[in-house]
Amino acid sequence: MKKIGYLFMIVIAAIGLMACNNQQSVEEKPSVSKPKPSVTEPKPSVTEPEPEIEPNVTEPKPSVSEPKGENPSTPNQPAPNNPEEKVYQNEIFKDVIVKATENEMIVKGKAQVFEGVFQYALYDGKKVVKESNYQTAGAPAWGDFEIKFAKELITSTNARFELFVFSAKDGSKINTLEIPIPKP
Repeated sequence: MKKIGYLFMIVIAAIGLMACNNQQSVEEKPSVSKPKPSVTEPKPSVTEPEPEIEPNVTEPKPSVSEPKGENPSTPNQPAPNNPEEKVYQNEIFKDVIVKATENEMIVKGKAQVFEGVFQYALYDGKKVVKESNYQTAGAPAWGDFEIKFAKELITSTNARFELFVFSAKDGSKINTLEIPIPKP
């Protein structure tokens, strides 16, 4: 029985060696290459200094982290096209501006929200006069939005527009961006 075991081990080793030899012979096949031309290019006798390359350093943008669920709606800077317009943003809304036309108000900006859905509400004082949701591109993309409402909805000097999402955890409003709306 031992002889059969030894014989079996020798056969397996021989098969393994044959497989290795076949693999090496496939790898060692000579490659066909074109003959190299015998002309050599002259090397320059003077070495030119390499131009100095300045490293590409960009200043890091300041990171403004706002607490979630609070009302961090402060204008950051004037809009590039109109210094009178204020730009609002927080963690999930950016470049939000309010424009007034003859009959309506327009709130435009970008949102980075789960599945591209967020909610908004227009308050005239403490009363909600308009509320709905908006569908845009889903995160991680920044989706554009434009929401319009009639100027006649605003009757008080204490009007505001809120952009927010509902928490998946408990259904509360989070990432609220409050924007004051002037009385027309």
